[in-house]
Amino acid sequence: MLVKMRQDMFHTLGDEALIAACFQPIIQAYKEIQTRGEDFTSGLFQELSPGQQALFAFRVYHTHAIKSQTDFYWWSAYFLAQPAKWAGIQSSLRFFEDNSTLPLVERMESLLRQRNHPRNITNNFDISTTDLEQDPELMSEVRPLYAALLEAAEITNKGIAAYIRNHPDAFVALR
Repeated sequence: MLVKMRQDMFHTLGDEALIAACFQPIIQAYKEIQTRGEDFTSGLFQELSPGQQALFAFRVYHTHAIKSQTDFYWWSAYFLAQPAKWAGIQSSLRFFEDNSTLPLVERMESLLRQRNHPRNITNNFDISTTDLEQDPELMSEVRPLYAALLEAAEITNKGIAAYIRNHPDAFVALR
């Protein structure tokens, strides 16, 4: 599942564009597999390189959580309620040797657990996008974490892009 790319393009793409180019075929395959009702995790995911697996786990979370502090809260709770996926997010950040976003994810986990999360994803998952609006204390705890996430994400993305550039064979087929 390597993305085909011209060598000159590989070397000139910006960090975000390079990450997106490497992520795109994986997320597209994921969506197609899910649409067919098949299991991505035990199927194609196992065929990905460790770098691609880490990229997928992080980007799925990041793409949703970075949109707003409400999304950061809701998607963190959603993934935390699925222990294997939450562990995958943290493992992916460790894989890329991230020291920026990982501590924020861990702090968000601590905050959510203090509020009796995770709630089982299939039973009693009653997290709402309006929770922050209805709970000023929760809002005041999430707000600085989200602000820090916005800054940390840039550093994390630089690290991921550097990893891809240093290990192109795990992500791209250069022509």
